[in-house]
Amino acid sequence: MKPLPIVICAALLLPSIVLLGQDGHYWSENYGNKSMLLSGTVNASVEDLGAVFYNPARLGMIENPAFAISAKVYEWRTLKAEDNEQGIKLNNSSFGGAPSLAAGTFKIPFLKNHRFAYSFLTRQRTKLDYFTRIEREGDLIEGLPGEHDIFNGSLDVKTDFKEEWVGLTWAPPSSKKVGIGLSTFISTLNKGNLISVDMNALNEFNQAAYYTVNRKYGYDSYGLLWKLGLVWELEKVRFGLTITTPRINVYGKGSTLMEDHLVGVDTTGDGTANDGYIFNIQENLKLRYRTPWAIGLGMGIPFSKGLVHLSAEWYDRISKYDILKIEPFIGQSTGDTIRFALEERIESVLNYGVGLEWHFNEKFSVYGSFATNYSAVPDNINRLSDFKESTNNSIFQADFFQFGGGFAINTKAIEITLGATYTGASSTFKNEIDFPEDGEDNVDGSSLSRLTFSHWKFILGFSFPFADKLTKNFEGE
Repeated sequence: MKPLPIVICAALLLPSIVLLGQDGHYWSENYGNKSMLLSGTVNASVEDLGAVFYNPARLGMIENPAFAISAKVYEWRTLKAEDNEQGIKLNNSSFGGAPSLAAGTFKIPFLKNHRFAYSFLTRQRTKLDYFTRIEREGDLIEGLPGEHDIFNGSLDVKTDFKEEWVGLTWAPPSSKKVGIGLSTFISTLNKGNLISVDMNALNEFNQAAYYTVNRKYGYDSYGLLWKLGLVWELEKVRFGLTITTPRINVYGKGSTLMEDHLVGVDTTGDGTANDGYIFNIQENLKLRYRTPWAIGLGMGIPFSKGLVHLSAEWYDRISKYDILKIEPFIGQSTGDTIRFALEERIESVLNYGVGLEWHFNEKFSVYGSFATNYSAVPDNINRLSDFKESTNNSIFQADFFQFGGGFAINTKAIEITLGATYTGASSTFKNEIDFPEDGEDNVDGSSLSRLTFSHWKFILGFSFPFADKLTKNFEGE
């Protein structure tokens, strides 16, 4: 069958990027005002309340833990899809608030020298609502008689993915050289993916054809995980170690929808239209959601004018498993047993980064950094847009690279942090869709499309040291 010129290559590409920076990428978000400018390379040397995430042991060694709120963080995302063969170029950009951290410290009177902190952070977040339509005329569809067809096709993509962490961090009394800490996080995760493709055609004999494909899944999950931190400070270097546990699922449910309709197309070449109808909804499905073990190492190397930050973190692999327990069903028009599986398979990955902190004086400092955010998604996976019997939950395979920089102004009343981070990646996809033909896949895959992704974050952060002073005054009273 000759491919449709509408192909919507860039449009069908979008389902492959709806999880950009999410599943399979572990260093997508940074927390704490200075830590963001340092691209999270602060395992051994975090100096703000990003310690609750990067290394809980540092909470007990920061001289003046303060109430911190990184409320003014904005992001600008740009997606560019190009298909030179089809002459398609699409740009999609958005600007708005970015995930951030709100955290504060408190003390318990009968636990002297113990430090505690609470935190609220957005661990992952993606929201996409995309619709496109293309119209063409010509000899387009082999399954329709005649040499002139009127064709229109549309694609609707919706994704909503969000994971929030609420944490409590404890750092017991430590010596001047060695510290330990533990963060406990409650994780709430909500995810939904939908792709809907509609194709309509009318030939010169007033015969119509219609083809629609819908795939949808979603789930909610609640769980617990822990992060253990250790810090060892020497005269000329600081060492940090963290261990993050897999997420323990407390509760979770999911649902799926599969819908295929074909009307008016001869897919076998025998002169008869091969109409088809398949529809299935399943709800309250049992959910399994797994995350890997992670081990992080870091170094902080002080020098006369500042500090060099080095960090690396290894994430374990996850063997293939089914996230939802989806039951097979019988196709209404075919009588065939149809299966649909939502799978997860993750490879091990090692991320690393370096940051530089330079103090011009006590009140003014500058920051610069670089970090990787490699994809843990393996090759040869099925995407939701492939319309196969299985789809992988994590799909974007491009590697991200992040650069950060900015400065901080420190006064007695407030510390102001101003800067930006940039993350970029690019990847090539094979995407092409057509009316189905008997025995053939409706996804052709012969056309190459290139995706370029850029993500800017602009940071205006504040730290207030008054919280620690209020605590001391309360203890005195």
